[in-house]
Amino acid sequence: MDTRISRLVEEICPGIIVIRHDLHKHPEIGLKEYRTAAVIETFLDDIGVTHRRCTETGVVAEIGRGNGHVVALRADIDALEMPDLSGLPYASVHEGLCHACGHDGHTAVLLGTAWVLRKLEHELAGTVKLIFQPDEEGGTGADTMIRQRVLGDPAPEAIFALHGWPDIPLGKVGYRFGPAMASVNSFRIIVRGKGTHGAMPHAGVDPVTIAARIIGGIQLVRSRMTDPLSPFVVTVGTVHGGTAVNIIPDEVTLGGTIRTLDPATQRAVHGMLARMAEGTARASGGEAEFAILDDFPPTINEDRSTALVRDVISDTLGPENAVEIKTSAMGGEDFSFFLRKVPGSFFMLGVGGSIPIHNTSYDFDDRALPVGIRIMSEIAVRFIGCGLK
Repeated sequence: MDTRISRLVEEICPGIIVIRHDLHKHPEIGLKEYRTAAVIETFLDDIGVTHRRCTETGVVAEIGRGNGHVVALRADIDALEMPDLSGLPYASVHEGLCHACGHDGHTAVLLGTAWVLRKLEHELAGTVKLIFQPDEEGGTGADTMIRQRVLGDPAPEAIFALHGWPDIPLGKVGYRFGPAMASVNSFRIIVRGKGTHGAMPHAGVDPVTIAARIIGGIQLVRSRMTDPLSPFVVTVGTVHGGTAVNIIPDEVTLGGTIRTLDPATQRAVHGMLARMAEGTARASGGEAEFAILDDFPPTINEDRSTALVRDVISDTLGPENAVEIKTSAMGGEDFSFFLRKVPGSFFMLGVGGSIPIHNTSYDFDDRALPVGIRIMSEIAVRFIGCGLK
């Protein structure tokens, strides 16, 4: 099967590269990927694959003969709100929008996979569900598709997705057992005091100094209140308050992000941060209101699914090109919402290079496309054959 898949990948890749360049040139942010969805649908129509919309800009397709195992493959399709400074012939024509995370490459890989699987459909005694998901960057796409029953009728037994990864050399693919990406929780702390003249601080309660103490105290949660072997990150990214240099304001608002790798640590850290903020404010005569603004779970790979990914990489590319990733990334990925519902694995496609993702000059390397298509196609074919062992 791998030999046939390789030949099919070689045949389709020139056309897939053209599609990726077109997607890169016309990036669209989350929930506004109307043109991107139309490109996906046109390609699927051309190769005779049935599809439907799930959310306004999400697309779901199915390939196979049914009456067997069901597996889902997912690609994210949205871009970032940042300029494209790559200088490429196919650089973004939309000012302030850019495919700097490589979702154009992910989409192109899944389209190429659809073409390969369509050619092999007569042998697929099961169903492959292809999920083209909007708004990964905004964190709402996967959850919204799930709420609109993307995982139903037929329900997949497992789900897989990839991400282009510059830290892994081109031609290699990384896999990881267990936590792959962190949970992401935004938080807000409103610190309330009593405004007064800057020359008479004793007449009020200064929320600015309280906020500064809270920022320092937050770091004690990391260094003194949690197990040092349980990774997490807390960052205060915004501080807003005051209108003039000689006025102590009534309140200051802090905003930040929390990254953890398991649900128990996630819950514990939320409680510790709330107590730290509220207690520090009370000790200084003020008040603090701590709030978690979203619920974005960690991306935790299931062992049997990850073993399948590992074996496919090793058998398809050679054992030397299967890279076990030893540490989790503290970035977030909303594929985690799918993994809360269905076993699966999120793996890293090596794209090499020195430019990181979310950089204004980043571009997904076209040479990684055939590797991604081969691995995704082989995962689908093997799963249809035997499911999870």
